[in-house]
Amino acid sequence: MSKPPAKKTAAPAPKSADFLLDVFTEPLPARFVAPALAQLSANAEKMLAGRLPHGRVSAYGTLRHLVLLVQDAAAKGEDGVERFKGPKESAWRAADGAFTPAAEGFARKHGVEPGALKPEGGVLYAEVARKGEPAAKVFSALIPELLKSLEFPKTMTWEETGFRFGRPIRAITAVHGARVVACEVAGVKSDGLLRGHPALAAKPAALKSPAEHMKALRDRLVIADPVERRAYLLRQLELAAKSAGGFADLDEDLVAETVDMVEHPVPVVGRLRPEHMELPAALLKLVMKKQLKFFPVLDARGGLLPAFVGVRDGESAGNKLVAEGYRRVLEARFNDAAFFFGRDRKVKLADRLEGLKRVTYQKALGSMWDKAERVRALAQFVAERAGVDAKSASASAGLVYADLVTDVVREFPELQGTMGGVYARLEGLGEAAATTIEQFYWPTAGGAQLPTTPEAAAVGLAGKLDSLAGCFAAGLIPSGSADPYALRRQALGAVRIVVEKKLRVDLEACLAEALARQPARGDAKTEGALREFVWARAASYFEEKGFAVDEIRAVRRDALRDLLGASRRLAALQSARRDPSFDRIAAAFKRAANILKQSGERDERVDASALTEGAEVELSAAVESAERRVAERLGAEDYAGAFAALASVSAPLDGFFAGVMVMDPDEAVKNRRLALLTRLTRAFRRVADPSELQTTAGETPAVVSGVR
Repeated sequence: MSKPPAKKTAAPAPKSADFLLDVFTEPLPARFVAPALAQLSANAEKMLAGRLPHGRVSAYGTLRHLVLLVQDAAAKGEDGVERFKGPKESAWRAADGAFTPAAEGFARKHGVEPGALKPEGGVLYAEVARKGEPAAKVFSALIPELLKSLEFPKTMTWEETGFRFGRPIRAITAVHGARVVACEVAGVKSDGLLRGHPALAAKPAALKSPAEHMKALRDRLVIADPVERRAYLLRQLELAAKSAGGFADLDEDLVAETVDMVEHPVPVVGRLRPEHMELPAALLKLVMKKQLKFFPVLDARGGLLPAFVGVRDGESAGNKLVAEGYRRVLEARFNDAAFFFGRDRKVKLADRLEGLKRVTYQKALGSMWDKAERVRALAQFVAERAGVDAKSASASAGLVYADLVTDVVREFPELQGTMGGVYARLEGLGEAAATTIEQFYWPTAGGAQLPTTPEAAAVGLAGKLDSLAGCFAAGLIPSGSADPYALRRQALGAVRIVVEKKLRVDLEACLAEALARQPARGDAKTEGALREFVWARAASYFEEKGFAVDEIRAVRRDALRDLLGASRRLAALQSARRDPSFDRIAAAFKRAANILKQSGERDERVDASALTEGAEVELSAAVESAERRVAERLGAEDYAGAFAALASVSAPLDGFFAGVMVMDPDEAVKNRRLALLTRLTRAFRRVADPSELQTTAGETPAVVSGVR
């Protein structure tokens, strides 16, 4: 008699495997993609914490695929204990020892006895044993929770459950290793299928494993990794532009947007008509980049060539026909721009100023004409103090807002300033005026280009200071992350102009002048608040340049009155601190400052003939020499030399503290010694305030009753 066949047993589940979630949607707007992917990985990491052991969590995707990959996800969660926070410990038992209703209710909620509650830090906790769940159950519950957690600028509902998402979900791939994780979101049930490019590889295929997902999509014309997709796009743009005889204008914003607009970038080269090349290059570029998402082609010097590169998704066939379609759409936009440009040229910039009276800047601050007049006057004030041609600066400043009422800028607001410069050149106002008008808004971002001429820098600075002063006077001060008038950017721009363009201006005086010209006056605290706001941006700027926080604080005194000098003092201070002996020198000066902080400074001059102790005679001579040398070095802007002069007092100062009692019982002697320290610390503060510096050298604390 033959033996019955042996029963087949299922292969044991692996201890860990990769988990993959691919949410296939209708095309998301490009600006939705990167934030959604960032949230996907971050939220998943948080939700898995303590629920299931796993390896690296990452996300990648396209406008149609939002993909989460969790590597080495365990087959089962670990057993553990969950702690739940409850009422205060005082609510545990009543005076008679019975458990309170609050304690009983909290214990019942979590399935434990009231007596098992544990007090900690004045609060009751319930500890509940938790059995580790299978990975399939964890992921099945996590997927709806995770997708619901994603936030989009705008959401849609499209089916009867009312689930909200950036765009309708059409399929969900969810697998742990080779096994499908069952779930349902927005009426869509999960599966283990792979979906490629919808126009070129739409038929779903089985996904063998999460590790093969990215390659399998690539084979179906979807480059799922944004980093890889960007690199591929840049290579294709380079080749396409080269075929047109130039280089692609790789505007970073446009590159980033294009990366998330397509799944498989295919460049298409188009040509421009000669008559359109007569329009300003900035206008042509804006129409191509902002309106139609095309990349202009430039020559080796950055000049615009009569060509562009459009990017289509996936398909390479029929590119000649596509290029012709691109050209027709582009020409229609160029024809509109040519009409606006031609009409603008019939009116001079100066004749447009009257139109600014009909444009409101801010209801408490008047019209754009009012602002233009304030900026014109302030530009003259700034230029006079910066050693710039004030008459020329004032004349140019009077025209910086004139292009706001041109047809081209109404249609393309991004060209404000740029078109003013174009029209100024066409009117023959001179290159200096055209450059000042064109660069008035520079820098437009944190690290953007600065005005190139001293006149443009002075006028641009005046515009930023007027905006800052006006908004502070009107109470429109940034709070938290809200900054609707971009005042932080304006203040940072002002700081960069002064420091990097080497304008020697008194910003405190300029801010006071800007405030005095505002129709909204603010209150007594406005000027101080404005100065502190600008200094905060300056401090952030210096910190980004690599200066230590205590160094920045040390040069704060009167820094806005000479911000360029403050930046140079910072550099000298940072250099001086590299000397191993600097901490000892600074500590001695800080000790002197601490004594004066407790006893008060003395303004009287010291009569050298009245000095009796050798240590104070030596210090007096050293201080007098240091004062003179510091003044000379500061006059020559030799801040390193000023620090060297101050360092020369170190040994006499050490001898002074060791040899005499500062707080002598004799009032005259005490005042004389305090006056010496006052002169010394004031000389030091002309370069940096030692009390702000953190030192590693030991400091002897000042004891007023008997300081040596």
